[in-house]
Amino acid sequence: MREIGQILDLWASVSAAGEEAVLATVVKTQGSSYRLPGARLLLTKQGQRVGSISGGCLEDDVVKKAWWLTEKGPIVKRYDTTPDNEISTSGYGLGCNGIVHVLLERMKPGQAAILDLIRQVRLSRKPARVAHILTPAAEVGTLLFEPEEVSGREVFLETLTPAVRLLIFGAGDDAIPLTELAKYLGWRVAVYDGRSHYARREKFPKADEVTVRLSGDPMPSVDPWTVAVLMSHSYSQDLVALRELAHLPLRYLGILGPIKRTAQLLSDAGLSERGISASLHAPMGLDIGADGPEQVALAVIAEIQATLNSREGGALRARNRSIHSDEAAWSQSIVCA
Repeated sequence: MREIGQILDLWASVSAAGEEAVLATVVKTQGSSYRLPGARLLLTKQGQRVGSISGGCLEDDVVKKAWWLTEKGPIVKRYDTTPDNEISTSGYGLGCNGIVHVLLERMKPGQAAILDLIRQVRLSRKPARVAHILTPAAEVGTLLFEPEEVSGREVFLETLTPAVRLLIFGAGDDAIPLTELAKYLGWRVAVYDGRSHYARREKFPKADEVTVRLSGDPMPSVDPWTVAVLMSHSYSQDLVALRELAHLPLRYLGILGPIKRTAQLLSDAGLSERGISASLHAPMGLDIGADGPEQVALAVIAEIQATLNSREGGALRARNRSIHSDEAAWSQSIVCA
């Protein structure tokens, strides 16, 4: 998520200056809530803050109380947003009708293990599993990295994963809004094209990588958080990339253009649609009536997000289950006997 990168950037600046910050983390929710366990906010003594733990209603209280609440160490602060509770009667009025438990802890230079771990996960692109102790009070905020160590404690179990990495094959003008929207979400973006006058850094200033990639060049590494799209408007380039990408474990492979063109690509590549149907999306994008590069980018990014969360991309009003991502199951508060 974009806010994780912002938190890490702010902490790098604060810690380099030898200063402290308070990290607020949602560790447990009961009933309805705007944010799920794992949502974070970083607050500095100068009042700078990035991230969020609610829709904006709890943040003011955290800003006012976080520093004195953490004077003696980490604590778990309980916010009740149900009717007739402390939040609604104090004017915060979340309206979510739930209870949110927030872990507040001081981050000091050289003593910010969870932020160091998050940065390591993002750099190495290897997930990590960690448990934050919530009770007993004397151990609140302690991190455990071995599941067998949590016996007799209430803990917040969290799986930290790398950012989504989007590989864009094609550096035409319509790849620009796709790159910018993906970067706005905090994704890593690499743009490839065999034409040097297309693959220019100044054309894609927000991309993490812009490369002139010729036929036969090594394919970028792929992990479970990597997705790819073909949109070069060059049949030969798309054909070469499709042959290589089709055999990689991508959860999403999108192809721009009509169904007839994709069918021809598959045929010429010696591939069957059945063989890659689980990840293939062609034409790529949700059906939102998109017209123009910006709207197409929105449709494609939305479809990728839905796919990664095992959703169909339909209207929320038609959903009869929780509206939150199934990824929430990766972060949970449990009591271990």
